[in-house]
Amino acid sequence: MQKPDTSLEAEIVDWLLTLIKTDRLLEAIAETECIRRIAESARQPSYIRTFSIDQVSRLASADAAQTVLTNLEPLEIIAVNKSISLATGEVLRPDILCFNPESRTLVVFEVKREVFTERQTVTELAGYEHELRNVLPFLGNFDICFVVVAKDWSTLLNHAVANLNAWSAKNCLALKVNTDSQPFRIACHLPEAWHLTGSFGLPPDALQTIDMYLAEETPDAGEHEPPRSLITAMEVIARAGDRAGSHGFLMLWKDVNGMGRGRWGMTLCAVDPIAMHAWCSKHGLPRRQSEVTNYFDTQATDAPALVPSVVYRIAKEAFPILNDRYDPEFEGAFSWHEKLRQRRVGAVPIRFDFWGKLGEYAREFICNTGVRDRHMPFISHNELDWRDPEVAIPLIDSISGLSPFRGGMIRCSDAFHAGVVLGTHEFVSGNAARSDEAAIHLEPLLRWSHVETLHYAVEMHEIYLTAKEVTAPMPTISDRPERRAQAAAELSVWVEKHLIGDEHPVHQLCFRLGRYGATLFNDWFESEGGRLITSEQLTRMIYETKRIIGEVLLPAELRSGHRNLSALLKFRKFLAQHGGVAVNEADDTALKLVLNAFQGDALLEVFVSMVLPAIDEVVPVVAHTVSSMPELDIDWDGLKAGVQAIFDAGHLWPTVIVSQDGTVGSGHLVEPMTKWLPPITDPGAEVYFLNEQAVASIAVKLTWTAIAQHGLAGQRSA
Repeated sequence: MQKPDTSLEAEIVDWLLTLIKTDRLLEAIAETECIRRIAESARQPSYIRTFSIDQVSRLASADAAQTVLTNLEPLEIIAVNKSISLATGEVLRPDILCFNPESRTLVVFEVKREVFTERQTVTELAGYEHELRNVLPFLGNFDICFVVVAKDWSTLLNHAVANLNAWSAKNCLALKVNTDSQPFRIACHLPEAWHLTGSFGLPPDALQTIDMYLAEETPDAGEHEPPRSLITAMEVIARAGDRAGSHGFLMLWKDVNGMGRGRWGMTLCAVDPIAMHAWCSKHGLPRRQSEVTNYFDTQATDAPALVPSVVYRIAKEAFPILNDRYDPEFEGAFSWHEKLRQRRVGAVPIRFDFWGKLGEYAREFICNTGVRDRHMPFISHNELDWRDPEVAIPLIDSISGLSPFRGGMIRCSDAFHAGVVLGTHEFVSGNAARSDEAAIHLEPLLRWSHVETLHYAVEMHEIYLTAKEVTAPMPTISDRPERRAQAAAELSVWVEKHLIGDEHPVHQLCFRLGRYGATLFNDWFESEGGRLITSEQLTRMIYETKRIIGEVLLPAELRSGHRNLSALLKFRKFLAQHGGVAVNEADDTALKLVLNAFQGDALLEVFVSMVLPAIDEVVPVVAHTVSSMPELDIDWDGLKAGVQAIFDAGHLWPTVIVSQDGTVGSGHLVEPMTKWLPPITDPGAEVYFLNEQAVASIAVKLTWTAIAQHGLAGQRSA
């Protein structure tokens, strides 16, 4: 790999050599503190990072840069523009090759001045690395660091270096050199790997699964703990997933009600890249179309989501272990959330494991002191980790962006779904307490409902810790048979009376509807749900549903003003056309008559899909007075990049948002605020600031300096 020797490139190399020889390289590099803040912002003791797709590359490059920076002193020079090839006739010439004797780390410097040589960068670095591994077998990724120095960082070079850090697990420091004055100046540069998607979490269709039944001739129905061979097989599969560069997880489950041909089974789940592309094309920030995007648009239409083929290959690596006792069979390809609906009926979740970026996030989550001390203290108390269902299942929901009470706020729909979850747990626990036989039959539902209730309890506890109005101690849930049902009932009472409070009667009513109609609204029970509640309960639910519709959705004044009430108007239209005789959807008197005569069962059928969204549009959220949060560092450059991307996408009211739970992120204003607030013209200078911690959220236009000094004191970085 003979490189062009230009005078300016040679000058830069000579300048770097002088800095290295005099141990002044690290002090000459500017913006190192910025890199440190970005790298450490996600690991602050009181900060729990959400799984953000757009943060993956940024944090990976910051971590890699931080690793390289810590190895830049002291350095001993091994070679300067000399071939390190072990084969005669081959030329591999790194600009500078150094060794840190204290950390025993190799540091390779590559200087890029000409744009036409940028395409060679990754190829050259890969060649250097391969040859160094020939000299030093088993050299680890942390034993070799790369430094790429360039005057201009094009999109191609940015993406190439960021890809090394984010997806190849390399440690590469990007430096931007300014040669306009003497001596030269050099600063850290943070490359970005991809176009911002504007998403948090993975869309549900992106998590695709396949079941692996472990069939055997004589299953042992009395075998409650998994054999050691299954634990070993899970380890093999997870490590194979890491080596393959896949991203996913697997669940070991116990077949209780004889669904399969054995006692045990595994569900393997991985991220489908084509489903990710489909989501980004439809819901993400706009991006330029190309032959590649057009082709995969077609692929996504033909096959919207499939489990990646690599999943079968990594699963088969465990076959030599499994074949000693089982006959593994693949079956049932569905999305993760559809698979959950199936498994809740007859399978008990036993153990999980993660790999790839999902594995990195799971391990980081468990090691976070904020998680262990505050968010999920039961992890430390019970010595749990990401492999336990109580941790893994909420973690997967979080990765999917499906955590309850998003942003720490309680909407009417949140209250309703919390009621469904707690009501389901009360119902299942109460029925399991009737006899040992019932408890055995209901074991899967007991386990799943306990985990889901625990997930809601964790998020409700976060609100309890920060909301000044919620003073009554939160009851704890229990998995002990003699305490399960009573503990669930106590928690339900606390949610209605204290977490929601009497000042929010509509939220309370939604919670009660969910709680007492849990079997009807929860798809766990499918068509059987209606038979599990009494006629008196059903009559009461219909009465309360009609009352909430009449009082909240039908008053004429709701249609006035500039509010976006699309769900409300959709429901009024539905009511007007399905009452037996069509009426004018704007005629409130006629609609009330239709409502009174409407079949109650039909209203309950559309309560979740049509009534709840309309109520959310009309009734404000439960807004608590939030106590002060620990002051944390915020990645300002990342926040500004998100705002700029939103502005470039055509949303002219980009906004910095502080949620009820103290997290900070970027978004944009919608109607009616955009009706009377002027658009932003320069997002690099100013942006709207929306504080949702206030009882009445008001958006104000501020400069970035004003937000940093006054607006975000004591908040969390999202």
